Amino acid sequence: MTGIDISHLDYASLVALRDDINQRLLALRRTPAMRLDELLALFEETKIALADHGHQWRTLERWQWMDGEIRFWLNPMDSTRFTVGWFTIDDLIAWLHDSGPIVLSSASRDIGMRWIDVDQSKD
Repeated sequence: MTGIDISHLDYASLVALRDDINQRLLALRRTPAMRLDELLALFEETKIALADHGHQWRTLERWQWMDGEIRFWLNPMDSTRFTVGWFTIDDLIAWLHDSGPIVLSSASRDIGMRWIDVDQSKD
């Protein structure tokens, strides 16, 4: 069909090619001017690509209109590396590349605990 010969590629190369193609397609389709039905279709494709990339979540279904755009509620499985909250489709696509506001910086992950003694005696 395309004239591109992929018969020489092994399994790992085909998987890498598929991931690269999915990410490129998603990047090309990002636009704030999408209709709701188009955005929700892109959202479903993004979820598939995220799962293929190994990202897991407890919740990634709800959406609502916030601050002039559609945002999606994300509760990722790995809360030590990723943050919970409302995110745009662009934020979710950035997560494919392990970047953007969903990915916690190393500084925010390394918050140390300091215990404070509390005097329980009464005055």
